[in-house]
Amino acid sequence: MIHVLVNAGSEKFSLYGFSIDYPSACRIELNSKSSRETGDVTFHFPNKERVILIWGDLAKAQKRFHTVEGHAEHGIRRIATSGPVKTCERVNKTSIELNSHTAAYNHIKVNQSVSIFAKNKTATREGYSLHLHCQNSSRYFIISTLLSSNAPEDFGELMKAMISSFKCH
Repeated sequence: MIHVLVNAGSEKFSLYGFSIDYPSACRIELNSKSSRETGDVTFHFPNKERVILIWGDLAKAQKRFHTVEGHAEHGIRRIATSGPVKTCERVNKTSIELNSHTAAYNHIKVNQSVSIFAKNKTATREGYSLHLHCQNSSRYFIISTLLSSNAPEDFGELMKAMISSFKCH
């Protein structure tokens, strides 16, 4: 399914000086409260998966997180301690160079309860995230997805393609 989306062509989303390529089959939803300083945009895929791009004030983030890795760890802890999550394991953690910045890339697997009535029934979900601190634009960026249990197996490759196209300044 994802190969079809990638081969169907991509388009460039550009706003407030940053940009990312996304499959043209996506529907884009910009948070109405978004501004140059802070906000988010969601790329909705036809198969119900979604990728979220978040941006915010870098100075505020750096008061809480001294490094981009610390910022990423905080995000993973938030997922691991959310209501239905039973287990959260990191599959991959790496630093990548993107637009002259060192960014934190993570791949996780989450087991979570499917229903409050079926206590032993769980579903496995995979998540991918990139955290980037950009001094040039004075913003931080997070690109993330938490896939459904029936997501295409190669969605991670599409996520990597979107990340590699990202320009923060």
